[in-house]
Amino acid sequence: MDVSVINPFLSACEDAFATMFNIIPQHKEPYLLNPTATHMWEISGLVLVSGDEIGIVVFRLHRRLAEKLLELSDMSVDNPEEMEEMEKGLVSEFTNIITGNAVSSMSGKNINVSAPDVRAGKNHEIPWPRSARILGVPFYTKEGIFEVDICFRGM
Repeated sequence: MDVSVINPFLSACEDAFATMFNIIPQHKEPYLLNPTATHMWEISGLVLVSGDEIGIVVFRLHRRLAEKLLELSDMSVDNPEEMEEMEKGLVSEFTNIITGNAVSSMSGKNINVSAPDVRAGKNHEIPWPRSARILGVPFYTKEGIFEVDICFRGM
């Protein structure tokens, strides 16, 4: 696995949580994710990567953490429908920021990323490629857990 592609996404994620929410995430031991297994995540932001590297990067979390991140952003919400839309907007925005910062740090590579796509709901599906391995990197914070899942051609 090429850490020169993986590490920028993990570092950008840690930096974004610290800057945006004053939360210092700690990553735990990476593992190989089974793409067909059910999962516990309730909301995911994903981007497709193309150019010199081809793959998908997904940021996954529970609604409870998304609600806390909204609170830390001083966003007030009046009703459940508005809360769900605000959570999706927040996940889309930090997915965009993290991937933009990660790509910017990879000098010398031609890398493009799609606009973020947010998936929500119990056991929502992610369009994982069938022929590549997926690296799951769990993160822990005082506010809750989240995960960064990375799949690039050749992993």
